[in-house]
Amino acid sequence: MALTPTRAEAARFLGHAALGYNSSDIEAVRQAGFDAWMDRQFTAWRQTSHWDWLSQRYSPTTPGVTDGDLGTSVWRRFIEGRDLLRQKITFALSEILVTSVRNNIAGFTGYGGASYLDMLEERAFGNFRDILQGISSSLFMAYYLTFRGSRKADAQGTQQPDENYARELLQLFTIGLFVLDDAGNPVAVDNSFQQAYTQADVEALARVFTGWDADIPDWPGAYARWKRPMVNSPVNFDSDAKSFSFAPGITIPAGASPQDNMRLALDAIFQHPNVGPFIGKQLIQKLVTSNPSPDYVRRVAAAFNNDGHGVRGDMKAVIKAILMDPDLLDAQGRRNGMGPHPEQFGKLREPATRLVQFAKAFNMKSKTGNWWTDRHRVWEYFRNVGQEPMKSPSVFNFYRPDYSPPGTDFSLPSQERLLGPEFQITTESSVIGYVRAMATIIGWSLRDPNLECAADYSGWLPKASDATALVNELNVLLAAGRLSPSTMALMTRAINTMPMATSDQRENRIKTAALLVMSAPEYITQK
Repeated sequence: MALTPTRAEAARFLGHAALGYNSSDIEAVRQAGFDAWMDRQFTAWRQTSHWDWLSQRYSPTTPGVTDGDLGTSVWRRFIEGRDLLRQKITFALSEILVTSVRNNIAGFTGYGGASYLDMLEERAFGNFRDILQGISSSLFMAYYLTFRGSRKADAQGTQQPDENYARELLQLFTIGLFVLDDAGNPVAVDNSFQQAYTQADVEALARVFTGWDADIPDWPGAYARWKRPMVNSPVNFDSDAKSFSFAPGITIPAGASPQDNMRLALDAIFQHPNVGPFIGKQLIQKLVTSNPSPDYVRRVAAAFNNDGHGVRGDMKAVIKAILMDPDLLDAQGRRNGMGPHPEQFGKLREPATRLVQFAKAFNMKSKTGNWWTDRHRVWEYFRNVGQEPMKSPSVFNFYRPDYSPPGTDFSLPSQERLLGPEFQITTESSVIGYVRAMATIIGWSLRDPNLECAADYSGWLPKASDATALVNELNVLLAAGRLSPSTMALMTRAINTMPMATSDQRENRIKTAALLVMSAPEYITQK
């Protein structure tokens, strides 16, 4: 019989499986257990979609529905959503299969980004092959990576198909630059890595994606076109035969339809042995640890390759493999040992997840349900820390999965090179900006009639009089029990210097404790 997780163990699990959570979520995990909790989350109720939420609040002819309005919906969805696991996976996928509204690539970009996020959310627990179909059929992706309206080569050689999406589909979204082993490591032959694909492959794949464009190209359909899969214009489509070095023996025959071209090309990519370890390792990095052991990656890649019933690409099997892996459970202390380097296990919490975690833990609410008032201050927080969801500066995301902080112990030549992806957006200004912004956001209270959205501290007021108990509770809720005794003692002493005679004073003690915990290195470094 499985042991019931402690509150700290359940909180730690939720830190990996959710963007944020509260005390009730901890108890739900304790009662169900990790595996059954995930089964329930796979069918959890989903809130109003980004598309529908924006459509209910804006006129379809409002060009101003752009990045900020999508950001408001993202904030709403992350905070209010009870499908905790789906939101975590959707966010992770959005950082691997990257699009962005940052550069205002076309009119109504808010709707374009909304449609793309909704597509990822709908397919997050399905099959990775369907996700590939979704991103390749997305008008927003086609605008972002510029293959919308791509045309076949002309006889004069003055026009060539757009190669942007074809290259990133291979390099960033599926197989990577090099041939990988089943642990996600590049395979070396004669002291050099083997290329996973060639320039000729990119050119052939670019021909597959010719002719695709918006289903409704002109006004008044500019608003609705974002939601519809693209259609193909045969006059612009390259119908010649195509083959790929990464899929020997597979040829797309001449005369095959545009739809069959896309299907056969995506099937060939999906079947490549790199996909399991390449995508699996990145999902491990997003959810659990920046430096997963080779065996961890192998086990997740094996689940991608076969879910136990002969199905390849089953996202539910991959997610369970990541969150139920022995390496993760060992780090939790439920089994013996973690391998030779337990100190290398873990990651920095992404700035966006820290804010969501606070909002969930303290029941942040929008009085109107619109999440409008103060939204610019919320988004200022994201700007200060270098991470606004769906506003990546490039297709390479906010940070690279293979980033190693230069000039640190991570990259010392005397030891194995370690990865620290989130350190790429961790600078002096972002660290200071995080603390300053959280101090502002934590300072908001629903008791203030001038604020439309803020945290609700009413249920915490009885805890304010006992500083030791307050810090202990926040240690479990926010940091999964990871704060050191010396850190907790320092926080307790600071809170004990604060008055508590009035409701405002007691609330200030709670706010101070929350800020101290969320600023602590033991919280920011997730284990």
